[in-house]
Amino acid sequence: MEQNNNDEIDLGYLFNRVSNGFRSLLRQLFSVIAFFLKYKYIAIFLLIAGIVLGYFADKYGEEVYKNELIVIPNFESNQYLYDKVDALSSKLKKADTIFLEKTIGPNYQSLVDLEAEPIIDVFALITGSSARVELFKAITNKQDVPDYLEDPQNIQYYKYHHVNVKIKGKEHSKEIINAIDEYFNDSPHFSDYMEVGRKNTQLRIDASEETMSQINKLLKATSQIQNSNGDVPSVLVNDNGQLNDVIETKGNLAYSLLQLNMQKVDEQKIVKIASVNYDVSDDSVINVGNKVKYPIFLLLLFSGFFFVRHLYGRLKEIAETDVK
Repeated sequence: MEQNNNDEIDLGYLFNRVSNGFRSLLRQLFSVIAFFLKYKYIAIFLLIAGIVLGYFADKYGEEVYKNELIVIPNFESNQYLYDKVDALSSKLKKADTIFLEKTIGPNYQSLVDLEAEPIIDVFALITGSSARVELFKAITNKQDVPDYLEDPQNIQYYKYHHVNVKIKGKEHSKEIINAIDEYFNDSPHFSDYMEVGRKNTQLRIDASEETMSQINKLLKATSQIQNSNGDVPSVLVNDNGQLNDVIETKGNLAYSLLQLNMQKVDEQKIVKIASVNYDVSDDSVINVGNKVKYPIFLLLLFSGFFFVRHLYGRLKEIAETDVK
């Protein structure tokens, strides 16, 4: 019986608290309504002024668009790419107009921001070498796989990277992207790397093509002898197993040659832009028209002034009471 009485007391206390909280909320709501009714003419004026200002801002203002780049940093320049992005972003925040005009050009003011992030490729991360596979197994036993994949130390292992460039308006997008492309590729050190790397790639292509030519000649000679004599001399191919090995080697060589030719295309620049999507609407910004934002902002600014004045009065009253 005593337990039931305690439960009833607890429930009664809870209902009283909820009821008092609801009444307090209603009083606050009434105070807000009463405030705007008291200053209704000023509130109406601010609403109209905000709508007019928002209309002209929407009509003549420039929307910010996101330009999405997929880039390939070559010659171990992954960290270099991120350092260049951070440096340019820092110059934008500091409004270094001399640097920005020299780097981006006369329309540098249209550039709002840029950031880079890797396109995570698990296959590329763990198949670079057998040692990397073992390292991946060891680390992921102690660390979540997503955390390991997104670790900044692993950006060097990913081939493709996103660079998102925010630009005001659409008029100067291509011009600014071209300037950023030149900025990424302005490095004497990596230019020397590029020269050496491209020569090495071409040498490997030439060697692979020569080997492929020799294999083709061998297979052609083998085919001709088979057609004429019905048998294959041991000097060319001892048995079908060796012939299969030659054909398999040719297939592997053809794939390797394909990869080398693709690498040659990628190595045209230190940081090559693989693709660009220009002027994509920026979804990271809440898409509310200025005709809505401006009136709300003006009303909040107006009411905030009175709130600060009221708060100051309350604090002054408390301070004077404590002194007494």
